This record gives sequence, C-alpha cells and structure tokens, in this order.
Amino acid sequence: MSELLQESLRFYNFPITVCFVIVMLFWIITIFGIVDSDALEPNLDLDTDLDVDADVEVHGGSIGLGLLRFFNLGEVPLMILLSVLITLVWAGAIALNYYFNPGESFLIAGAWLIANGIVSLLLTKFLTTPLKPLMRALKAGEKHRPVIGRSCVIKTSEVTETFGQAEAEDDSCNPLLLHVRVSGGQKPLFKGDRALVVDTLDDAQTYLVRKLES
Repeated sequence: MSELLQESLRFYNFPITVCFVIVMLFWIITIFGIVDSDALEPNLDLDTDLDVDADVEVHGGSIGLGLLRFFNLGEVPLMILLSVLITLVWAGAIALNYYFNPGESFLIAGAWLIANGIVSLLLTKFLTTPLKPLMRALKAGEKHRPVIGRSCVIKTSEVTETFGQAEAEDDSCNPLLLHVRVSGGQKPLFKGDRALVVDTLDDAQTYLVRKLES
C-alpha cells in the first residue's frame, strides 16, 4: 500500500492521480446523494452541443465528430466515459512506471503516458460499448413522455434557432432534459428563463419553445 501511494505521488504520476481522486470523489458524492448528480454531470449531447460544428462544411469538423462518436461520446454519459478512461490511464501509469521506469525518467514516463493513453482510449470504448443499448432505451423512454404544453427552465447558456437544452418535469416530477429551439425571428432565451414547450420539430426529438412571461 505504501509503495502504491509513493508511486501515485511521484511528479510524473501526480497529475493523473489528482484526476483519479476527483473521479472517486464524484462517485462517492453521487452514491451517497450529497449532491444531485445532474448538477455535477455535464449534459453533453453530440446532437445538440455540436450542431454548429455539424453545420459547418469543414472536413476536419466531420472527422472530429466521427472520432467522438467512435469513442461512444453522445451515447454513453460523459462522466462514465471520463471515469473509465481516467481510471485506466491512472492504473496503467502506476504499473508501467513502477516496473519499467526505475530511474524515474520524465521522458520515459511521458512516452509511457502516450502509449498508455492510446490503449486506454480503445479499452474505454470496448468497456463502455455494452452500455449503449441501455442508454438508448433510457433515452427513448424519456423521448416518448409527453412534454408539449409543459413549462421548462433553460439549462444552457442560451437557446437559439440551432442550439439549446431545457429541463421540464413529467407527471412524477422527474426531470426531463430536452433539446429545444426558438422559432425563426424569435429572440434567444437565456439560462434560467422559463419557457413553454409548444411543438416538436421534424426529428421529433427537438422541441420548440417560447418564453413564459413572468
């Protein structure tokens, strides 16, 4: 145990150890319900957050979007992906430097980190891929709950004709995270604004909202 602690605190392992500790604290806080997990987990969804990038006809953007999807981002919650990735990188860094970097060389540690990062990314994809059907099922269940006519609160920095998310409640007072837009010519809505869900758009997964006057 003392050797593990010493290796974790070495200068080349310390940054990833800090990341690993943050991940562990996040899950401890979430499990014990000290803080609502929705408040801690970024609500990142490729279909929403990358709408602007997808509309720009740049090959680099398309490649980047494809890479993100390849690693299950947008289908598996971001915090789960980060947790698995950081845990794998941390464990790999500790083991590789303990057994193959006895001289505590920063350059050797850096080389191992690059190789370790690549392998960890691939392992993260492999380990999280079985979660994709479950996440799709959960998302489909939320998608089919009726929300038109309900009020919601804007959660992103703004809602425009091409971007935005809001949170509504179902009949059981459970939060529903919705992809929302404003109609053409309407002023943007901002984080914290209350709005009314008035219609769905063509893809039936994105909703049209208008501001509720106080």
